[in-house]
Amino acid sequence: MTETKRRWAIVVANEKGGVGKSTLALAITDKLAIAGYSAVVVQIDRQQRLSAALGQDVITIASDPKAARVDPGKELARFSPVLDAVARAGAAAPIVIDIGAGEVGRFCEWAALVDLDEELGEFGFDPVIFVPFTAEAEAIRQAHWTAERLTAALPHAKIILVENQRDGRITDLHPASAAWQEWSGKLEPVADRNALLVMGAIPGGSWRYFEAAGSRFIGVVNLDTPAAMQLSGLPRAEAKIARGDVAQWLVTLFDDLDRVLKSETPIHEA
Repeated sequence: MTETKRRWAIVVANEKGGVGKSTLALAITDKLAIAGYSAVVVQIDRQQRLSAALGQDVITIASDPKAARVDPGKELARFSPVLDAVARAGAAAPIVIDIGAGEVGRFCEWAALVDLDEELGEFGFDPVIFVPFTAEAEAIRQAHWTAERLTAALPHAKIILVENQRDGRITDLHPASAAWQEWSGKLEPVADRNALLVMGAIPGGSWRYFEAAGSRFIGVVNLDTPAAMQLSGLPRAEAKIARGDVAQWLVTLFDDLDRVLKSETPIHEA
């Protein structure tokens, strides 16, 4: 019997918005692309940031708050394209699922109903859950809740917490602050049992100039200077600095991804 080749099913989620989920999902997708993988990307979000950067190939599941009250069954059925993507993905194609704010609970309920964990195993996927959070009390609280819910729904998944240092570092929090209490009392024990990845702040907020234009990270890194100027709207020197900031941030993040994603099929091997 031929052994099924393992591949990634990557979930990026936090019940709270504004913690860097789509930024991380895009960086992971670009990392996979550099490694030679054409990922199947699913975004469960109305903002559609990934489709703006990656194009029409992204499978978008828009949220419908009214459907949960009118027809709960129909509300859960909207996640069906996730399972379809799992079944149709090519032999080596990974899947990246970006779960938007307010969607984690409903996604987990649906995942339990269809036994998504078993389906992923049957199709040869290694599930990995990335939970990004910022150094803010509600983001940390929701990260803990998200990790618990997704662990219950996907018990075979590897959990990776992601400290997004965009707005500060956990180590700089005051011990009396609400954020530190949430970290030390809830999320730090989860980090001790699992992997922790640090997503540093991009210097000078340089990514925002390119993000507004719907760019991909790997696209920005490969821009020549005139193209970087045109895309960012910055003068020559500032455009070069911004492009360099993004490139250096990406290299650091990719190195950390290689560190935490250790398995029989490393992300850097196609």
